[in-house]
Amino acid sequence: MNPLASRLGRLRQTLTLAELSGSLGDLGTFLPLTAALARRRKISLAPALFWAGACNVVTGWMWDVPMCVQPMKSVAAVALSGSVEEGGMDALSVTTAGILMGGIVLVLGITNLVEVVNWVVPLTVVCGIQVGVGIRLASKGMKDVMELAWGGGYDCIGLAVGCAVMCLFWLRDNENRHAADDGQRRGEQYEAMLSQGNDPDAILNVEMGQGRQQSLNIYQPLHQQYAQPVHPTTLTSSERTDALHSAVSLEPQIPQTSSSPSSLLHQLWNKSCCCLHLHPSKPHPVGIYLFLIGSIFAAITLSTAGPDSSYDLPLRFFGAPIAIHALEGATPTDWTIGFFRGALPQLPLTALNSILSVCCLAHDLYPEKRHVALEARGRTDAVVTRRQVSISVGWMNLFLCPLGAMPCCHGAGGLAGQHRFGARHGTSVVILGLFKMGLAVLFGGSALTLLDALPVAVLGVMVAIAGLELVGTGVSMLVESVEKEKERMTGSRILRGTLAKTILREKTFVAMVTGSVIIATSRTDYGALAGWVAHMIYGNGFLDFVAWAIKKIRSTRDV
Repeated sequence: MNPLASRLGRLRQTLTLAELSGSLGDLGTFLPLTAALARRRKISLAPALFWAGACNVVTGWMWDVPMCVQPMKSVAAVALSGSVEEGGMDALSVTTAGILMGGIVLVLGITNLVEVVNWVVPLTVVCGIQVGVGIRLASKGMKDVMELAWGGGYDCIGLAVGCAVMCLFWLRDNENRHAADDGQRRGEQYEAMLSQGNDPDAILNVEMGQGRQQSLNIYQPLHQQYAQPVHPTTLTSSERTDALHSAVSLEPQIPQTSSSPSSLLHQLWNKSCCCLHLHPSKPHPVGIYLFLIGSIFAAITLSTAGPDSSYDLPLRFFGAPIAIHALEGATPTDWTIGFFRGALPQLPLTALNSILSVCCLAHDLYPEKRHVALEARGRTDAVVTRRQVSISVGWMNLFLCPLGAMPCCHGAGGLAGQHRFGARHGTSVVILGLFKMGLAVLFGGSALTLLDALPVAVLGVMVAIAGLELVGTGVSMLVESVEKEKERMTGSRILRGTLAKTILREKTFVAMVTGSVIIATSRTDYGALAGWVAHMIYGNGFLDFVAWAIKKIRSTRDV
């Protein structure tokens, strides 16, 4: 089959409500920074949106992973801090910073020097980076909300609290709970039918038939191709049991036999108020819910805004260029400022969070997408490699910033947010990219007005959820590394329980040192350096380095 047609078919098959919901998971970080840079005239909004969307489409198409595209946070922070005379950057120096960063990271990827960075930074430090950055991200969302008033308008703390409470309800793990309850009930039915002397093959055939009559859930493709039925008579006893468990796990919808008024009212409530379903068999598309809430309030704001409002009305369609000559009038001073104030502080953040951390996160979140050869070598980037991400960040800045794109990179926080809201494939970021490109083309002249109208209360909640998801993933990766280390040291004379506690304490200390310094200083590079020092002194980093050096010397002598 034609690779293009095959990839299009894959995108169509994975076009689900969950992917649509997940595509919105990064907006809480992307929109505020982008709107702030455009409002201060540090970037041109239409080209920035268009090229960020184009990068979303390309990376989603190539990797089939919901890899986000975010503004470079260090560059954005310096640019927003003030004018050039005040220690900030103007539009030209922002562009030169992006180009220089792109060139440096592209060299790291092409020469594979990024693996040296990965070798120097241990996994426990990466976990600490995720915890620290995640807590900072969640704190940023909460601080944005706390700057609002408690009431007096719709964009207030009360709206944020309401959205947060509903998100706690929507994000419950109802899918697994429903599957467990349903599996237990159907298993009891199977045992009862066996005790009555029924034919196991006939029971299995019924169970598998019912399992295939499942209702559409948001992870199921909109155009689902069902497999051919399996004939249980050809299965062994163990295979029959496994098949029954598989049929049970499909979460079949058991028809309601009761027609009482209460049962009918319950069904009517679940269908008409799906977002308030107490025990849904499928996860709620939380991103869609929050985006709809924000869009409704934004529409009300713009429709009721008077002539004296701060919004640029009426809305203007088309007209804004999607590509500009962003380097026009650039001087050597702009390149110097871009390097020292933009590229240099951003480099460690990009290397650690946008390359090492995001690759480890994708490796942890999507084990089914790992390349077997890379996983067999013990790599922690078997889904998307560090070299691929480096080259991606390099080319998108080196070649697109001169056309008006803002300095962008991939980020672990955005990936965690999109995953938490339901994204599992590249389809989500392809959808998001097309949305950004369409917004730039259709509303380029009024895009800033639309972004400003979205409630800060809703965006703050989305940022907080993304940050907390990143913290949870960092902790889970830390626990997993402890388990692997315990398996590697199973032959030790130390008792296994004591060994596990010792390893956990050691790795947790290194990770928490990293995260604490990041939170206290707001600098990822400082946190990584502090974590590395803790790993070398408190952990076994120095002993591991000595063992590696001895091994290298011996191998050199043998040659």
